[in-house]
Amino acid sequence: MAADLMGAGAIDLEKVQAELNTARAKSGEATAITSTMNFIVYIGDQGFYEGALKKARRLSEKHPARVFILNAHRAPQASVAASSLKVGEASEAEAERIELGIAELTPEVVCSLVNTLRIPGIPDVLWWTASPVCEPALFKELTERIDTIIVDSSGTQQGESAIQELTRFCERESTVTIRDLAYLRLAPWQDMVAQFFDDSDFVSELRCISTLEITAGSSAEALYLVGWLASRLGWTPCGRDALCDADGRSIDVTIKREGQMRRVLRVAIATKARTFSAELGDSSDTVCLEISDVPAFKRCAPLLHVDNMSLLEKSFLAPASDRVFDDALRVIYQLLKFAK
Repeated sequence: MAADLMGAGAIDLEKVQAELNTARAKSGEATAITSTMNFIVYIGDQGFYEGALKKARRLSEKHPARVFILNAHRAPQASVAASSLKVGEASEAEAERIELGIAELTPEVVCSLVNTLRIPGIPDVLWWTASPVCEPALFKELTERIDTIIVDSSGTQQGESAIQELTRFCERESTVTIRDLAYLRLAPWQDMVAQFFDDSDFVSELRCISTLEITAGSSAEALYLVGWLASRLGWTPCGRDALCDADGRSIDVTIKREGQMRRVLRVAIATKARTFSAELGDSSDTVCLEISDVPAFKRCAPLLHVDNMSLLEKSFLAPASDRVFDDALRVIYQLLKFAK
């Protein structure tokens, strides 16, 4: 069911709440499963509207939630939609969606609307689809009571500005759980790189790395790979394009931006003796691994492409603390400070 609800020039909260109550009553509130979260989706770019709405619907049907769609391009208005889902012999779940047009509303008013309509006592998850991230006043206002924030620092831009904002925000707000889709989509590449050093013959090479080169379509993915590898090996930034190990030995870092946004093309790790390279194959569905002086090692492996829907689901199902991500982001923050 759906209904447009408006007050005299503003959103009528009483009518919105009445529509929600009616929807719950029709589905049988006595047997309904309690919502698992308030899922708040901010849409600042109208081009993302249909995709974000579709993903939010699918997520709320799989994980019972009260979904808020905050549409920055729609005049102040509200619409409510709800459906009941069968999840067992005698149990039902509510998929509820409240869409709020928030154009020209102040951040304080928007937050008041959300806070009034949210279900208390369950996690609040914010998916911020817009760019820039972290800096707008509404973002700061919303995040005061959010448990998990989901962003994509390479969602709409190829440069460094979004991830720079994210690192600054995390430095200020260290207690907030952040999930960045740009980082989460790198798991297959992290696995590929780790394969080089599964062989005991090459583990010692980790102490002799002299250069790290990453080619990607967006800066965020490249920087996350740098941060991930540096944090795992105990390297710290010692220049805009340099990392230093525990002994003070410098590792040169080169980032090349080529290809499609959000896609990694190549990772090359070199020592004085050899180069370990992982490169996207011709089909874009494989990654070819090669060690320069070991012809027998050359092989190609399937590249698992993780869709954004799966990444979103992983974002709020993962444990609250992800130390590897936090460490990688801290390295990026320190690295980018040298650019100032």
